[in-house]
Amino acid sequence: MRGLYVRMFVSLALLGALYAIPVAVALRCGVPSPVVAVLTALTVALQWFGTERLARRVAGARFVDAEREPELHAALDRLCALSGLPKPRVAISLDPVPNAFTVGRSRRHTTLIVTSGLLRVLEPDELAAALAHEIAHIRHRDVAVTTLAGSFAIALAWAGRGLGELFETGLPIAVAGVLIALARLPLRPLSRYREMAADRGAAVQLGRPALLASMLVKVHTTPRPRALRLPALGLVSSGPAHSMLIQRVNGLRSLARE
Repeated sequence: MRGLYVRMFVSLALLGALYAIPVAVALRCGVPSPVVAVLTALTVALQWFGTERLARRVAGARFVDAEREPELHAALDRLCALSGLPKPRVAISLDPVPNAFTVGRSRRHTTLIVTSGLLRVLEPDELAAALAHEIAHIRHRDVAVTTLAGSFAIALAWAGRGLGELFETGLPIAVAGVLIALARLPLRPLSRYREMAADRGAAVQLGRPALLASMLVKVHTTPRPRALRLPALGLVSSGPAHSMLIQRVNGLRSLARE
């Protein structure tokens, strides 16, 4: 866990560096420092309180209650009770790509988003494994950091609806590439490690590392139609996808042998 916390700190430091660029430019152009401070504070507040809602909009996710999705809620109730965690709000996206991810600003203010593709391809025990993976993210407290660090990338996905549409607006390819690279920069130190930590946490909680491994293989090998996905969030977000899958599965198999 120490390695995860170190990477969380690095991600926030990189996010701070991204803030420093426009702040320095504004001050250099003669914008009064109180104005810069207020605008910076407003930007941080908007990211802190608004990114969760924006992520739901990008994913096209709607909240669902236990009456509509009883099995999903029942599995989540059991996992939260075992973990001693507040139950996150549950939303379903119509994205056909099998995926699940959690966004929010604290353990008590999180939303678990599950795609219709995930519900379609997973068996009940495999779905429980996927949910346990997301609960591990909440337990590790990396959800708030990832949501904040990924806020620029999420906002870019919402504004541009993907790289292709950015090109269609006439934005130069080089500029679009730089924007996307900068937006994803704070997530790079964190995304791979946090997924492996969540894999291990879920496997320990369920006591079934092999189940986690088989779930990951199914999710990653299911044919995925072209669809909009949030950058660097969820079961299938980290890349390169094939090498990352092998690394995660091998880690779970090693845990099973311990």
